[in-house]
Amino acid sequence: MAQLFNILKITVGVDKLCARVLVNPGMPLKTSEDIEATARVYYLAPAIAKHLCLGDTGREFQECMGDTELAHLLEHLTVEIMNETGLGGNVSCGRTRAVPGDERLFDVELSCPDDALTVGALSSASFMMDWAFLHASAPAPDFPGTVAALRSLVLNLRGEGEQTADAAEDAEAEGTEPDGGFEPVSAPEVQVPVQPEAAASRQDAPRRAIDTEGLRMRAKMAGHAPAKRVADVFRPMFGGAASNHRSE
Repeated sequence: MAQLFNILKITVGVDKLCARVLVNPGMPLKTSEDIEATARVYYLAPAIAKHLCLGDTGREFQECMGDTELAHLLEHLTVEIMNETGLGGNVSCGRTRAVPGDERLFDVELSCPDDALTVGALSSASFMMDWAFLHASAPAPDFPGTVAALRSLVLNLRGEGEQTADAAEDAEAEGTEPDGGFEPVSAPEVQVPVQPEAAASRQDAPRRAIDTEGLRMRAKMAGHAPAKRVADVFRPMFGGAASNHRSE
């Protein structure tokens, strides 16, 4: 099956993860090359439009979303998935940089409070963008269900999930110590559509998703008008779902 991206290498640091991302040959490089597909991504996760984006076209991602690199869109979608799990800390952020010498190669840097969380979010975002740009005739990914599955997976890996708690309760009821080798049942793979799960009640602190250094956009170059917001371009076609996005 064709894919937009090839993630060549992942480097995990103390608090950051850097993914070397190749936009595969034959695939579009810019969101402006397929604005309908870009709008599909937007309607999966409308909150990305309000991400703080410190590029050259404005303070919010919506100002450049209609004409930016696909790797930049991948970054923001990944950040939003992390943000929605409630496990990414008070601020989830990222940065996308072109690799000199190859117009299809990018370094996507993401905050990394937990490597399983960040890698899972990146994988899920890549899958969602494959659907939007290449397989739109297939059923749309379940964004809330994917977030719930990723949250469950990460909590179980931390020993904080429901499965771990159930094992401890069973061991206590039997008068035995919990088995240190307990392996939780595998959670659904987060990069495929899943059915929505009952969302566990959370008391998440307010969070903001930030792109600390957006790519420079053509709109700042001579002869180009500022990029239009995807929500403005496609409001007639998609019914104005932009009004449902979460404000900061």
